[in-house]
Amino acid sequence: MMTNRFTAFPPMFIALALLLSSCLSDIRSDLVRQEPLKATHVAKGKHLLTEAWKAQGLDKLSAHEVYSFEGVDVWKGLLGKTGKVWPDNESRLSFKYAVGTFDSQVSFLDGKRKGTTAGLQSWRYYEQEPGSTLNFLDKNNERITFGLAAYQYFVEMVDRLRKAPIIQYAGMEELHNKEYETVFVTWKQTKPSKDLDQYIVYIDPQSKQVDFVKFTIRENYLHAPGGKMTWGMIHYDDFRSIDGIRIPHRQSLYSFGVKKDLEKYLHRMEIENFSFDSFDKNILYPDPDIQSIGNSKQVSD
Repeated sequence: MMTNRFTAFPPMFIALALLLSSCLSDIRSDLVRQEPLKATHVAKGKHLLTEAWKAQGLDKLSAHEVYSFEGVDVWKGLLGKTGKVWPDNESRLSFKYAVGTFDSQVSFLDGKRKGTTAGLQSWRYYEQEPGSTLNFLDKNNERITFGLAAYQYFVEMVDRLRKAPIIQYAGMEELHNKEYETVFVTWKQTKPSKDLDQYIVYIDPQSKQVDFVKFTIRENYLHAPGGKMTWGMIHYDDFRSIDGIRIPHRQSLYSFGVKKDLEKYLHRMEIENFSFDSFDKNILYPDPDIQSIGNSKQVSD
């Protein structure tokens, strides 16, 4: 007879775990909590996000098929050790992405898996160890899968968010001694949902640039109780123009909000050698028989 996996835990622990599992982080501003949505707030939110999209040159992104970059990714502290998406706390990595999809590759340039390449093709996970052939695996490496998709989303954030169905002005907010216009973004409903993330975009009124984004994390590859209560912020810095598109070459992530000391990050990616269309797109499609699903999250059959 199969044993219930909860029988080893006291009832109080089980109750607490179930309670935490049902709780959702909610990052809506007071303005967004007011319902129904006001047409003027919707229009202003869309206008601000479109301004930021153009100011950062992301209106040119669709002219490119692929991009690549190298980077050093550092995960700090006990939380970083637990939550890191790569095998090492500090990794030098090489990424390849197809614009507007989740088709991607990461190659490990140092550390425990040096020489290994891992990738996603229509959410099918594959690996290629040094000196061996590429193999699609029956089971995804959840951490690497999450990391590949999340890091692409961070680069393309504003381009992807402006296509969301719910966009609303969220008010002015001061952050690090600067006043920002903020925009709320989500899908289907403004209230928290266990399956859909919420975003707050911080736009500099002068430069129209996105410096920070607050976001929920509904997908929890750690499968920990209370994981859907988690939220974070990313700080974009060191913007450099690549073919007219402003790419943030330093991206720092903070758990539960940006810190006063910006060096107290959970993880930071320092990007190097960013380039568009510098490799053959077919590299990201090792199995030509797998149906392309673009930026959908529905795995093809």
